[in-house]
Amino acid sequence: MLSLPAEINKKGITGMLEWYRLFIGNKRLLVFGFLFSFFSSFGQTFFISIFLPFWVDSLHITKTAFGSLYAIITIFAAVLLSLTGKFIDSIPLRKYASFVFGGLIVSVIFLSLAKNILILTLGLFLVRWLGQGMMTHTASTGIAKYFDKDRGKALSFSVMGQPAGTFIFPFIVLPLISLTGWSNSLLIMAIISLMIMAPVLFALKSPGISEKDRLSKSADVERTSLFTYLKSIRFWIIALNIFTIPFICTAVFLYQYSIGEAKGWSVAWVAFSFSFFAIFSAAGLLLSGNLTDRFTGLRLFPLYLIPAILASFLIAVSNNQYVFPVFYALLGLSSGLGSTIKTATQTEIYGSGKLGQVRSYFSTILVIGTALGPPVFAFFFDRNVSFNTFMAFSGVFIIITAIASSFLWPSGSLKKLAAIPVSALGMGKKSKI
Repeated sequence: MLSLPAEINKKGITGMLEWYRLFIGNKRLLVFGFLFSFFSSFGQTFFISIFLPFWVDSLHITKTAFGSLYAIITIFAAVLLSLTGKFIDSIPLRKYASFVFGGLIVSVIFLSLAKNILILTLGLFLVRWLGQGMMTHTASTGIAKYFDKDRGKALSFSVMGQPAGTFIFPFIVLPLISLTGWSNSLLIMAIISLMIMAPVLFALKSPGISEKDRLSKSADVERTSLFTYLKSIRFWIIALNIFTIPFICTAVFLYQYSIGEAKGWSVAWVAFSFSFFAIFSAAGLLLSGNLTDRFTGLRLFPLYLIPAILASFLIAVSNNQYVFPVFYALLGLSSGLGSTIKTATQTEIYGSGKLGQVRSYFSTILVIGTALGPPVFAFFFDRNVSFNTFMAFSGVFIIITAIASSFLWPSGSLKKLAAIPVSALGMGKKSKI
């Protein structure tokens, strides 16, 4: 019999071989998914926040006015996403992705020319719709549609581009701005990203099933109206789950330096703490692939929220500066796990034929969550409600979300999960639950 260290080592090697075979067999699609997630950073709040001081100063607008404009733009972008996201079911992936990425490049160019409020508004609208919304939607939906076996690992590799962008872009953008100015830095990044993505899109091929067969299969699936989805309680349970973490994360991200100032923490410490979000989000993504393939997204759907619950209550009861990186680490872990688990759950419930349609609705809800988080937080912050109190209520909100999500579990799932030995969480044989 193998000793425990030898058994763990064998499972680790087996798991690495599984990842290697997956990548070698599908490298074009996986690289596409990773880079699409990576360049979605152009539309993410953390990226936009880097340029916020320059726009506020040059256009003479207040932070409050910008926050309100940002929320309105994000909501309109979310509505447009719900209308355009479904076309990934009927348009070849390479053509669809080329349109999305080309539009993103145009939106970044608009932002580089933002010398007045009108151009800034248009640029922000386009970059939120195409960057945060359509790029993320295309990457995850494109991967989920083409993979049945190893879907979890494929999704986790693809979505890994998001924490990579969160970690890398601040180190690139800030020196670039100091050297070339904020406007030129956006132009340079648009050109470089286009040079990187053009050959990737040109070489894009689907694994296993031909594009013609996939579109034929999607066309055979009867379309479901939005009203039909809205009548389903499980739609609203999934919607609540998808809404919660982005709602909280975006609020904290946008006001993290104000939070740090209120608690007496330095800007450098806040930035250092935020890096833990990217690192542990990546760790969560790596874990989520194997876990999803082993236990299914549906069974993990409520459980990935547990680290975020711990994070919320931990920061709510302590003002110690060393709690902040731990808070971001736990929050990042839930975010990383959820990126794969949420998409896998939607695929398991609704199937892949109309995944683009249903994911466009859920992606809209996610974007609305990111739009509402900052103004809700600002509302309480302006009324002297402490960050600790806000996070305590956030913890309760996440608990309610987790309980609601557990109602989607197949019968007996909790008992089966409780009976799984710890060794089953390794890289070995897939669980039979």
